[in-house]
Amino acid sequence: MALNRLKKDCRSRAESGFILMFMLVLLVLGAATYFGTYAKNYSFSHRQSEMQKTLQELNSVKQQLLNYAVFQPELFQSDLVSNTVTNASIANIPSPGYFPCPDMDGDGALSGAESPCSNPRVIGNDATGFDYGFLPVEFKTRNFFLKGVSPKSFYYVVADRFVNASGDYNNTTTHRYAPLNPSMTPSVGVDSGNPPALPANTLPWLQVNGSGNYVVLIISPGAPQTFPDGTSQDRTQAGDAKTVVGQYLDMRFDASGNKIDNGNASGTRFFFSGQQTSPTVNDIVVGITFDEWRAAMAARIKVQKSALCNLSPSVAHWFNDYNAVSNPAGSNWRDQFIGGQAVCP
Repeated sequence: MALNRLKKDCRSRAESGFILMFMLVLLVLGAATYFGTYAKNYSFSHRQSEMQKTLQELNSVKQQLLNYAVFQPELFQSDLVSNTVTNASIANIPSPGYFPCPDMDGDGALSGAESPCSNPRVIGNDATGFDYGFLPVEFKTRNFFLKGVSPKSFYYVVADRFVNASGDYNNTTTHRYAPLNPSMTPSVGVDSGNPPALPANTLPWLQVNGSGNYVVLIISPGAPQTFPDGTSQDRTQAGDAKTVVGQYLDMRFDASGNKIDNGNASGTRFFFSGQQTSPTVNDIVVGITFDEWRAAMAARIKVQKSALCNLSPSVAHWFNDYNAVSNPAGSNWRDQFIGGQAVCP
């Protein structure tokens, strides 16, 4: 009988030990699941927070560039020549709507010699009509600075018809496309001139993820990475923005590691923001569409329309019609329509 009691006690202790061990295993597994889920949620939350911060920065840059374009006439009312401020000729003051050329050497500032901007009117060349490089952040001769942005922080792409300085443009007086207005009407007839002109109403052709009509793109390069084909990004390499574009902007591969194309680093007009269909693209892209540009310029013109419409149509001024000799900066805003109504009825 004592032996049976002893066996029963041993069995009871074994069962209790097994239950205790089972509960301990459940606790460990539960803790692992909890902390694993917490870690995943924290990682996801952290990535979301970082992306939100980047988007806020990009949208801040976007608004500042729009401000730059909206206040173009005021920025160019004077010139800094030999450290002396002189009044600019009214005939050369540009209309609203122009953006700066890219910064090529990565110092944040622009100098005339480094400008890559050229003529956008070459037909049949998919890689023309825009320029890309680092985002310029300071324009000392205009006393304009992008707030809170460091050199080489962002890549920048701009449609050539919207830049305020282009040494290759046909008008050697102003070095910019004119007239620049919502109609996007060229200054010479279709297929005439050298190089040939674009047809009237030709919209900007920059694209992001298959959608077009972008005037400007601001790109936040993701962290350097090694791509499935073994190519690694090395941002310590020297060179101007076009030389090192592949060290900042991404190629595209699918989820199986098959290369799709050179993506943002290709030099074509097709750009991609980080997305599931291009898992290797960790760049984030924010752009200014032609519609957004048009709305911003319309708001500017509306504020001044009374005074502007009182100008003589024959005076040399950006508001009046373009003439290569008498009004080279003219963008003919006088004859435009805003919200279905003529600017000057």
